[in-house]
Amino acid sequence: MISRRGFALASTIALMIVWGCTFVVTKAAVRDIPPITLAFLRFFIAACVLVPIAAARGGLKQLPQPLPVGALILMGLTGVAIFHVGFNYALVYGSASEGALIFALVPAAIAVAAVVGLKERPSKRRIAGILLSVSGVALVVATGEGGSASPRPLLGALCMVGAVVAWAGYTVIAKRLAGADQVVVIACVSVIGMAILLPVAGLELWRAPWPRPSLQAWLGALFLGVVASAIAFVVYSRVLRELDASLVGAYLNLDPIVGVLTAVLFLGEALGSWQMVGGVIALAGMWLASAEESSVSERTA
Repeated sequence: MISRRGFALASTIALMIVWGCTFVVTKAAVRDIPPITLAFLRFFIAACVLVPIAAARGGLKQLPQPLPVGALILMGLTGVAIFHVGFNYALVYGSASEGALIFALVPAAIAVAAVVGLKERPSKRRIAGILLSVSGVALVVATGEGGSASPRPLLGALCMVGAVVAWAGYTVIAKRLAGADQVVVIACVSVIGMAILLPVAGLELWRAPWPRPSLQAWLGALFLGVVASAIAFVVYSRVLRELDASLVGAYLNLDPIVGVLTAVLFLGEALGSWQMVGGVIALAGMWLASAEESSVSERTA
């Protein structure tokens, strides 16, 4: 029988593969759907999936009392609105492969947020791995070049960094509510995030011609809403019950591997030699941080 921790780790890896594909899917979708509108559609679809299920499970009665309204609003703001607007704009201005590599900053951001917000104590080896990831990402950003897939690479990089910071905040807040019914929590977060995005998306559509999305764009929005949001957010929250937030952050560096591979295979993107070096350094930092956890679990088994 697989242990609960082993199942949580396997779920984390599967989740990272799904989220790694979102770089390519989002890059393709924002060609037809404006970035804020796409973020709104993503969580409108997620809410349509989750709200009926949450209601059947008892709805708000399944949450801690009194209701953690402040935490839910902050999760909707950071994990839905700010993160996905930054993520989408990063893929408007930058390439999917560059965005995927910059996303390797997530473990560093989550570790810092976990120390400040959750009082977790990362080991020296994990800190070294985080610093290695940060240096690798810095090299990726510094050597990025413009092109058809990356018209404004620096701006795209800054948008992705903003998304990373927002996700770190979301992870720390989500960890505090990890003991609650996660279907109900994510349903509430999706509705709150959608409500925050609605007026901004309306302004976006008012200022520009209404888009005519292709079938590919609609299918991309459906994948993002159902698989990468409704299902993935619930899995992510349940994983946080079993694992340290900083360890989950370390495994998030699997996203760049999947993101870069899919960008090269499906979008025909190419990385410069120094960007590849930076990517290798960032991924080596991920390995250093996660390998330490494996050795610790083996000693305590």
